[in-house]
Parts: sequence; structure tokens; C-alpha cells
Amino acid sequence: MINTGIDIIEISRFSDMKNFDTFLKYAYTKKEREYITRKKNPYRTAAAMFAAKEAFSKYLGSGFRGFGLKDVEILHDGIGKPHIIFMNGAASADVSISHSKNYAVAVVCGEGVPNGKYEDLIKSYRAMLPKRTPHMHKGDCGRVMIIGGSQRMVGAACLASTAALHSGSGLVTAAVPKSIQPVAAAKLTEVMTLPLDCEEHPEDLNITFSAKAAKQILPYLNRCDAVAIGPGMGRGDGVAELLKTVLKTDVPCVIDADGLNTLSENTGILADVPKNRGNIIITPHPVEMERLCSEKVPSDDKGRMKLAAEFAAKYNVVVLLKGHNTVVAAPNGEVHINESGNSGMATGGMGDVLTGIITSFCGQGMSAYNAAVLGAFVHGLGGDMAAEDKGKFGMSACDVVEKLPYSIKFLSE
Repeated sequence: MINTGIDIIEISRFSDMKNFDTFLKYAYTKKEREYITRKKNPYRTAAAMFAAKEAFSKYLGSGFRGFGLKDVEILHDGIGKPHIIFMNGAASADVSISHSKNYAVAVVCGEGVPNGKYEDLIKSYRAMLPKRTPHMHKGDCGRVMIIGGSQRMVGAACLASTAALHSGSGLVTAAVPKSIQPVAAAKLTEVMTLPLDCEEHPEDLNITFSAKAAKQILPYLNRCDAVAIGPGMGRGDGVAELLKTVLKTDVPCVIDADGLNTLSENTGILADVPKNRGNIIITPHPVEMERLCSEKVPSDDKGRMKLAAEFAAKYNVVVLLKGHNTVVAAPNGEVHINESGNSGMATGGMGDVLTGIITSFCGQGMSAYNAAVLGAFVHGLGGDMAAEDKGKFGMSACDVVEKLPYSIKFLSE
């Protein structure tokens, strides 16, 4: 099948740009910038190459989802013929660029999916997706529980629960302190709530789970296909008891946020988990990771991969180390780097959304490692879709939640 993509753009959009040099650094690679700045009319050249990038994204049929502008590189040979480099590999597609005085236009044409690396990447994610059959009911699609929330952070548990629902879970329960249950229930129309015993912490003006909550929750845990613990929980003895109770079961578990802070303060909890469990996922950001392993997280990808892999092997857990190019490491040494997502996702609540996605995938029967890998990609893809609609400034976690069904639809088609 022949695929095509076409784009036309006004050159004045570039010549009238007040921050043209800044935009060049944002949208073009070093080689592209060198080519543009050598030209007598750099605005026209930049417009034409930008049109080629847009045309290529339309040729893919995805828009800029799962990759960025710099991942599509427009280079020229010795006689000026343009060609496309996609994600560091030559794209099996031809590009033609032209312009008039006022407009630049580009056409991309080729057969099938245009890049082997991209094709393999999407195929691997698509293969991970939970399968749906015509006769499935809600009980077949995963029963998951999100344990979290406190008086000061009601929204964290709500975001994670809603994200799990929008990622395909059949039944979602938010286990929250009973003092905030009415608020959580009002926010979560399609999610069940489980009110648990709580206690006041006047020192930080908060109300969190009490030690009694651990006994209350145990009968409900055994009915779950996956559980997450941590979003917005706060800290205290009750939180530690809840975490211990969850880890004594064999239910797949995602530990995030205050669950991780509790682990770092009680290092023996993770060490006491049976080594054959193998279905625990931790999702630290760099500061949380430093608390857990008592060493600084390297800034380079290679160092981050090494640190995550060593921790995963030591404690037999899957480590999802957040950041630009999130790292996912399995206990067997397998490591994956996620490339979806954007800087608009640097805002509160995004980690809660990721926790909900991964928990949902675990509840639908995915392995811990695959759930983390696919969850990171779907999360970032949702962010890319939200940025495409709204721009990166002012994007919120709720915007990403709304895009999750579309992210999964993109992979399933």
C-alpha cells in the first residue's frame, strides 16, 4: 500500500518569528540548523523543512506522538536532494520539497510503515496490549485497588483511580482515609471507594491512614488482581503497616510516592519480601531513588540504566526510574528506555496517572515488566496527544487521563 503525507505552510510564520533562533534549537537538529543558516533565505528553508517534518508525521498516520520534531531529520545530499532520517535510521520514504514566494510545501510518499525501527517499536507495544474478546465482562478486565489519599492530597488517589479506569480496568476501588471518602466518592463517579480508619497528624495538618486500616483492608486485597499503594498517602505508622500488609500478599503491586518514602524509612520491608514474588513495581523519581539506594542518581542514561538494573536485581522488583527518557529495569537484567512524553508533563499529578495505568495493566494480566514498559509509553503518548491539542504550557494530569483511551486505541489499530 502506498502511504502519502503532505503539508503546506506560510513562510511568513517563520520570517515574522521574534524568537527564530530559539525555535531552530527546539525543532531542528544541529545538522539541520547548519544547513538552514547557510542559506540566503533561512526562513524559507526552515519553513520548507518544517513542512517536510509535518508531512512525514502525516505519512505515518500518527502525528507527532511517541517521537519529537528532532526525531524527524531532513538532510540534503551533495546536489541538494532531501531525504529523511527517522529516529536515527533512514526512512523508506521519498520526500519532495518546493516553495513559492509565500508558501513552502512538502510531499512524502512510500510503501507501508516507513521505518523499521519505528515499526518494530509499535509492534512490540501492540503485542503487549491486553486482549479483549466479545464475551468479556467487567470482572474479566481486572479488579484493581488504589490505596492512597490523605486530607491534604485527595486528588492523588482520584487521579490514579481514574487513570486505571481509562486504561481498561473493569472494576476500580479507591481505598482512602474515611475522613476524605465523601470527597473522593463525589469526584469518582465510576470508581468504588473503601473508607479506612484514619488518624490526625497535627504537626503537618494532615489526616492519614491509622494502623487499624491494615487489618480492615486485608479481606479486600485478596479479591484484587492488582493494587497500587502510595499516591498522596502522607506518612506515619499506619502507612507503614498498610505497605507491609500489601507486600505479604501475592497480589501484583505498584509502589509509588509516599509508599516509596515509607520504604526508604523502613528498608527492611522490601528485604523481607519473598524473593520468588517477582510482581512488585516501584516507580521512583530521581530524588525518591536516591533515598532508596542512598546514592546519587546519574544524569546520563547509561548510568541511570545501571543503577536501576542493580536495584531491580538486588530486591527482585521492576524499577521504573522516572525522568526524561524513563528507564524500566527488570530483575533479570532487561532494561528499556521510554521515549514518549514531553516537558509539558512536568507538573503535579502526572506520576499518579502513571501509577494508575501500570496498575490497570497488571490487573489485566500483564507481567510486571511489560506493564511498566507499556504503561510508560502510553502515559507519554497521552501527554504528547494532550500537548498537540493544548500546547505544553498549562497542560494538566487530567488532560493526560482524558487522552489515555486514545493512546491505547492508537496502539490497538
